[in-house]
Amino acid sequence: MSTDRSITIQLITMILILLFACLPLFTFGSHLSHLPAERKACKSEKITYVPVEKDYYEEPIELFFDSGLNFNHIPVTKILKEECGLIDKEIPSLSRRDKRSPFARGIYRLSKYFIHFYQKSKKMLKPELLRSVEKVVEKLNHIKPSTGKVKFAGIGKFFREVWENLEDVLREENDDHVNVILEHTFRTSLQLLIHQNETSEMILNHPKILDKIKKRIPVENPALLSSVRVSSVECHPFHRDSQAVLYFKLRIPKVERLTIEKCDDIGTITENSYQFYEIPTATFKRNGHVFKVDLEKCVSDSFTFCPFDSIRPTDCSKEKLQHCNLKKEELGNFSRELQQGFAVYGDFKQILMEKNELQDLWLVKPRTLYHIIPQTNETITIGEKTLKQDTHSNVTVIRQV
Repeated sequence: MSTDRSITIQLITMILILLFACLPLFTFGSHLSHLPAERKACKSEKITYVPVEKDYYEEPIELFFDSGLNFNHIPVTKILKEECGLIDKEIPSLSRRDKRSPFARGIYRLSKYFIHFYQKSKKMLKPELLRSVEKVVEKLNHIKPSTGKVKFAGIGKFFREVWENLEDVLREENDDHVNVILEHTFRTSLQLLIHQNETSEMILNHPKILDKIKKRIPVENPALLSSVRVSSVECHPFHRDSQAVLYFKLRIPKVERLTIEKCDDIGTITENSYQFYEIPTATFKRNGHVFKVDLEKCVSDSFTFCPFDSIRPTDCSKEKLQHCNLKKEELGNFSRELQQGFAVYGDFKQILMEKNELQDLWLVKPRTLYHIIPQTNETITIGEKTLKQDTHSNVTVIRQV
């Protein structure tokens, strides 16, 4: 009798040990393996990206300049000979008598670009050019240096106009600084090209180069255009009318266009808390793998361009949640903006919508999680909160989750 009782106790003990051992597995298994459709807040977007870092088109270039074109009263053909080391050079400084129109939009934009260009390239310039450029920068002390992510709207178009019709540009700007800045920008661009194999906006927007690039990739996005590289740069002393010429190869990245999904987990109300998975903002699938896109590194201008280093494989995605962080927040009145719409919860009993001075009222259950997608240009009012988002939606969606 005692033996049977002992065996029974041992069996119960073993079962309890097994149950406790398996508890973490049950807990882990309670997590979702993928995000259900009803919890997805998604929208799609097309991007252009570089799938392979060192895969590029190689285009030979023979670059020479119009002998009638002058920057700061110096023929560009002479400047090229000087920077190629074929003749000695003299770099004039900016006179105090030069007139300045600080309110002209073009000169302000060009000056700001020039200061940024100087900051980026000063460590690579030859001493005599660096000293001359620094004097010009001192003259532009009314322009504050840019910090962080710098954008110069229209600078590419400006340089295209310079190459195609310089006289009109100078007449429109009516500022002697423009001529001096153009000369020093051109000299800096040549030194970077010849000695560092580095491109600049001024060189890339030369018609001869731009036409070559256009045949391979779209050039409207300045970030994609700036990703073009050069190699094998050589100066040759004579060309046709006894002018210098540059030979080099363009390395134009091969790009692809695809559709990415920008998603958020709407979440759920569980155990007196609001829970949702933190998933990558933008992803796409390729060859059975999921990749995430770091949109902070992408540039939207005419279209969205994402460089090679903005895309990485990911173990966490809406298709595979096992490696995603499950965030839990204390339950209370809240509104959380999603990629498409808002997740809202609270004691409210009505939702007010307003667009073009027309109002509509929805009655809802309090303390219930809702997914709201407003129309474009529509304002959602919940209590004292107002919600607005450019959703490109023609209808309002209010859905209980």
